[in-house]
Amino acid sequence: MPGTSAIGGLVSGLDTATLVEQLVGVSRRRVDIVVNNQTKQNDKLTAFQSLNTQLSDFQAKSKILKDSDTFNVFKTSTSTSSVAFEADDLVSVSATTDASPGTHTVSFTATSQLAQARQLSSQSYNSSTTALTLSGDIVINGKAISISSTDTLTDIASAINTANSGTNSTGVRASILSVSDTDNRMILTSDNTGIDKFTILDASSGDILQSLGLANSSTTIKNTTSDGAKSDEFSSSTTAVGSLLSQSNAQSSSSIQIDGNNVTINLSSDSLSDIATTLSAINGVSASVVSTTTGGVTTYQLDISGTTTFTDDKNILEALGILEGSQSSVSEVHTATADNYNLSNTVTTSATTFDDIYTGLSGSVANTASASPITGATLFSAIDVTGSITNGDTISISGNQQDGTAVASYDYTITTTNSVQDILTNIEANFGLTAGSVVIDSSGKIQINDDYSGDSQLSVTMAENNQGGADLDFGAFSAADNIVNSDTITLTGTKHDGTPASGTYTITDRTTDTIDGLLTQIESTFGLGANSATIDANGQIVITDNTAGDSQLGIEIITNNEGGGTLDFGTVSVTTQGYNMEVTEGQNAKVNIDGVAVSRSSNTIDDVISGVTLDISKVESGSTVNFTISRDTDSIKSSVNDFTTAYNSIIEFINQEFAFNEDSNKSGILAGESTLSTIKSLIQSKISDSISLLPADSNALSLIGITSDKDGKLTVKDSTFLSKISSDFNAVKRMFVAEGTTTNNEINFVRHTKETIAGNYAVVINTVAAQATKTGNVLTNGIGASNTDILTITDTASSRVATISLDGDAGKNGSSIDNIVNAINSELDTERIQTIVGSVANTASAVAITGTTIFSAIDGTSLVNDDRIDFSGTTRSGISVGGSYTISDVSTDTVQTLLSAIEKAYDNDVSATINGSGKIVLTDNASGDSSLAITIAEPAGRGLDFGTVLSTNTDGITGRYAMEITASKDGSDKLVLTHNNYGSVLGFTTTEANSLLGTTGTYTGVDVAGTINGQAATGTGKLLVGDAPPDSLSTTSVEDLAIEVTSTTTGAKGNVKLTMGIGELMYNNLDSIMDQFDGLLTIRMEGLEDTIDDMQKTVVSMEMRLAMETLRLNNQFVALELNLSKLQSVSAFMARQLGSLSTISN
Repeated sequence: MPGTSAIGGLVSGLDTATLVEQLVGVSRRRVDIVVNNQTKQNDKLTAFQSLNTQLSDFQAKSKILKDSDTFNVFKTSTSTSSVAFEADDLVSVSATTDASPGTHTVSFTATSQLAQARQLSSQSYNSSTTALTLSGDIVINGKAISISSTDTLTDIASAINTANSGTNSTGVRASILSVSDTDNRMILTSDNTGIDKFTILDASSGDILQSLGLANSSTTIKNTTSDGAKSDEFSSSTTAVGSLLSQSNAQSSSSIQIDGNNVTINLSSDSLSDIATTLSAINGVSASVVSTTTGGVTTYQLDISGTTTFTDDKNILEALGILEGSQSSVSEVHTATADNYNLSNTVTTSATTFDDIYTGLSGSVANTASASPITGATLFSAIDVTGSITNGDTISISGNQQDGTAVASYDYTITTTNSVQDILTNIEANFGLTAGSVVIDSSGKIQINDDYSGDSQLSVTMAENNQGGADLDFGAFSAADNIVNSDTITLTGTKHDGTPASGTYTITDRTTDTIDGLLTQIESTFGLGANSATIDANGQIVITDNTAGDSQLGIEIITNNEGGGTLDFGTVSVTTQGYNMEVTEGQNAKVNIDGVAVSRSSNTIDDVISGVTLDISKVESGSTVNFTISRDTDSIKSSVNDFTTAYNSIIEFINQEFAFNEDSNKSGILAGESTLSTIKSLIQSKISDSISLLPADSNALSLIGITSDKDGKLTVKDSTFLSKISSDFNAVKRMFVAEGTTTNNEINFVRHTKETIAGNYAVVINTVAAQATKTGNVLTNGIGASNTDILTITDTASSRVATISLDGDAGKNGSSIDNIVNAINSELDTERIQTIVGSVANTASAVAITGTTIFSAIDGTSLVNDDRIDFSGTTRSGISVGGSYTISDVSTDTVQTLLSAIEKAYDNDVSATINGSGKIVLTDNASGDSSLAITIAEPAGRGLDFGTVLSTNTDGITGRYAMEITASKDGSDKLVLTHNNYGSVLGFTTTEANSLLGTTGTYTGVDVAGTINGQAATGTGKLLVGDAPPDSLSTTSVEDLAIEVTSTTTGAKGNVKLTMGIGELMYNNLDSIMDQFDGLLTIRMEGLEDTIDDMQKTVVSMEMRLAMETLRLNNQFVALELNLSKLQSVSAFMARQLGSLSTISN
């Protein structure tokens, strides 16, 4: 334990803790000075950060004002002459930055209409899930869709929807419309409105469209010309048409007739050029391939002249788009189920009288009981006969049932106490007749009512044996009619339009009234035309709705048989559903805009008035909609106000920092900061300085109503500003934005950057830009009969390769300069899908494997369960892919499971298959340049080998986009190859197998070269860009100033002038202040941060020294107390000793 001397001041009586605190406090004043300074620097940093935030906001507002689109804003107003609709109900108007002020009119006439999408309907099917046994191809918008015999209506719809996906979608969707359980139809609808947006063609011998009820049997020319016809457009003139359509089974036929002449066309091998050659051999007919380039995409058509007479076979001409099937409306047909016959056993006709309609059989003898006609209740013993009917008497009965089944002779035994009904029931049972169909008529004869639908073979023979000696006789049975006069037939149902209908037909005289009278009554009751109700070859009533198309016709024929007869026409049901093949015709929107008739495929019209979009919602003939496009000055003024507000906020902040507060006798924390003064000077100077290169009447903000007050803040005088915008809009706009102009139309301003300085600069061109080009041999007559050549073109920049095989024989692609040019361009314009193929063909029992082959069946392998197949590669974009597949059971797992695993690893962006040779194939799902690759590592020692999988293997295809090179001919019929773009990095290399074209070599373009303002500039193609200074000591005004040079000659090309308005200047100015690396404010704030960090380190160091000083002082005072304690102890000892001496001396 410390002694009592360790307690401060206990011995000395001094307050040592206070003494230490006071002594250390003197030293701490130096720390407080540093801390206070640090706080001040923190406050400065916070203030600068606040300023930085305001400057950032100001720069954002400056960025808005330097954008031309801020000023190119418009508002619209509309009015209409319509009484029924508001203007916006008819047309809505919007304007983009490309619009111009003006007033326009949309007029609706009797021919005006809205655009609508084409929609087709199939016929009706009882089920959408039953196989339709149709097989072949149809073509929708140039894309073949394969249909197999097992496909149902739902399957076909699914296949059509699958084709409407991906980059080459058809633009047509399919759906199943289930009107009822037994009325299912497939509806095809174009995704796009307008005419010619949805074409559907048969492309096989099965006439699938006709079978589906999507087209009738007639065809018309699809693409008519003044003297013939054209095919549809195709992406190549040299590739087989079947391949271009992606047909699964392209057709071939020698029975096609062109102008009465048989020709042979094979779509699986013939290209458009091949077909043109074939057709041109017909006397009086010429055919050629013509090309059209739209938006950089070239398509090819077969153009046939000299005939409009075409006879198709196997729908080959329809697949080419020369012919197309027609759509029509189908009339609904209702058919009664009962087949009625005459008494002579022939089917009834409309001329059959009602007394000649077979209704059954009738005995020839009328029996009585007590002189009255017998009935079913009459006892056998009561029948009037000579002699007596006795028990045991028999009647032999035989004949045929309704369907012709023989009824062997059998005996009916009479019991006299039984009624006649007993034998009637017996006949019903033995002849398979409906209960109650055998009766006794009013005269006492046996009547057998025949309800068989169709040609009944019912016959009955009764032989009364009369063993008891009586003369009972029911007679012979013959065809009979049980219809009586005044019998009525009730007609009820609905007409075509669904309105209820009912009527009654009365048989007045059965001997003269015919079925035709009933048919006429049906036509009258249901509002049908003459001959709409008929009797068919089966004796059935057939009613056809004479209004074709979808119908609500419903008919019920009720035979009332008031006379007890059995006349029956059966149930009337729909046997052919009425519908319109073309539910909705595809049509363009048609309106008049500013007095000009306009037709567009969409109801949104945005290409008639620049920058204006019209959305047509309704059409009302005779009405007009007037609309005005005017500049949105409120929006412009708002942007300017936002700019001045942000500016004023900064000026107010700076003013407050510099202001001296007499009450507090202080200025702001940033007072005296040169950085703040510089920032204020920089932004104020841009506001107050005149804008160089602008006219004197529009080169200062004050000239448009923006002025500065005594505090340096800006105010906007609305009247002056708006007046200036109205009188000289472009002048106001130039005061804020950067604008580049040229004095020579052979140069065009392109762009500038913040490094570029505004100025008026002379342009001198030393070298003009050029395309890579090569002019080859004269090829008027092609490369010559019996000659061939292979031209290979490699694009320098993209490394894309095109290979064109040419054949000089008559009519082939190398037989003329035009054919050669078409062949080359067709290949150059073709986009290819990357296809990589294995080098090894695998077999199973010596036959090429397929996806369904099980692994254990692959020849030469000894695979076992759990064997693993690893694979790795890259996607089309070069992203690495890896995966593995483990064979669970070699006896059941198929190759398809491996293929599916590969597809999954590639995110289903590839299709993995086995081709007809048994090789693995990976196909990219999209055309274009591709890095698709795969390496397969099979289990070691098992014999399985797919080989190397490459696009260069047999059947492989290297994917690429179209090549930017064009073939043409010059005036001498020389072949000319030209790169589409300019510059030294763009060119091509050609090789020829037999050097017949004269193009072999490597060719590059030339970059433009010249100076801007006499200063260095670099050319790339036709673009000339000012260089940066070569070193830190040099300067330039034109750095990053870019112009396009279209001139074909060298020399001086006038001037390019770049002006920079306040928005541009202020944005760049603020960028120099706030640049994250070397901005003025950034550097100052980083300096403050460094100072604050250094001060913090100083404070920490000083605090450590104070702590050590405190410890030292405390130790010194402790030592003092110890020493004093010791002295006190010595003093006490001495006092005791002295006391002892005194005692002794006494």
